[in-house]
Amino acid sequence: MKGPDFLLIREIGAGLWNEMHHILAQLLAAEILNRVPVIYWGKGSLYAANDGSNAFEQFFMPVSDFSIQDLAKQEYSFFPGRWNSDNILMPNRDNGKTAIEDLAVSSADVCVADSFIEPESLILKIPEGHRFYGLNRRELFNRLISKYIRLKEDAERAIYDFYNRNMSSSLFLAVHIRSSDKANEVRHLHELNERYPAEIEKVLASNPGIRIFLMTDCIDILEEYKKRYGDLLIHTDCRRVPGNGPGVHFHDFHDNRQKGLEIILDTWLAAKCDYFIGNGHSNVSLAVTELKNWEKNRITLLY
Repeated sequence: MKGPDFLLIREIGAGLWNEMHHILAQLLAAEILNRVPVIYWGKGSLYAANDGSNAFEQFFMPVSDFSIQDLAKQEYSFFPGRWNSDNILMPNRDNGKTAIEDLAVSSADVCVADSFIEPESLILKIPEGHRFYGLNRRELFNRLISKYIRLKEDAERAIYDFYNRNMSSSLFLAVHIRSSDKANEVRHLHELNERYPAEIEKVLASNPGIRIFLMTDCIDILEEYKKRYGDLLIHTDCRRVPGNGPGVHFHDFHDNRQKGLEIILDTWLAAKCDYFIGNGHSNVSLAVTELKNWEKNRITLLY
């Protein structure tokens, strides 16, 4: 009897939530194609494990009962053809693009999702009658996160410990402000960032006593907001960079696991807040909106 068909989701060498959105899109592809998903982040990941193990599983539980070792069988066929049982543990350094249409017509035992597919193109492929049919991206990713993405126990514990110590006794507005390399993607980033105080004041004015949880990759922004909001502001202790520096995710950490845990902690804490203001061009901000079903009018994304 033929066993299950697999979709092996590899790293794309990007920041954590860019990688996670790649995963969520490919999990949707696995649902549409009726393939069993397996996730493996190897040495090509910015979060590569020091011991060479699956970097994804430093942070998250497996998404199925199968591992990459289960897929490394000589008798299995692979698509695209550059992959085989001997090299599927190698870093993903190919720049080729594999469309959902290519995956759909492949009869290979293992299809390897090694390049980013725009979620919107996949949403159009959801067949009528499927439980995800008719959902928008935010709703869809929220469902996929709920089904597949489970944090490791120590990451969950760190989130709840910080929340219970610092955030459980007040309403909170989460604010995510990008700087550093994001200016290369969003040319008007400086002007966009100047709009935050006015949006924050609206939430503060309508919610007396609310406090601010700030997420930012920038040392300068953190210092500016500490001066502006004083004791209203809290933040985690994580690595940050100057406003004109490369993104934190490109920096070398002694332990890449710590790099990932810092953004996981910030993102899940922001999703536990009551309001959110973020950057609509940022994968991190989008992730905060996707991690839970927010009440209407409690999310503001700036573009």
